[in-house]
Amino acid sequence: MRRILFVDDEPAVLGGLQNPLHRQRRRWDMVFALDGEAALRAFEEAPFDVIVSDSRMPDMDGPALLQRV
Repeated sequence: MRRILFVDDEPAVLGGLQNPLHRQRRRWDMVFALDGEAALRAFEEAPFDVIVSDSRMPDMDGPALLQRV
């Protein structure tokens, strides 16, 4: 099963992703994080195969997150 991390600072965007992707829950282990710090904490639990991140977020943007990972 692939682990996919979705990161966005807007809850509505993450919610908009969760609903249509719900059907894939048997194929993908999906985690949704509201900022870069939450994403890094999720990464401490287990690695991810794919990261989908907003490129513009306060504090830590998508490119900075990917660089840290």
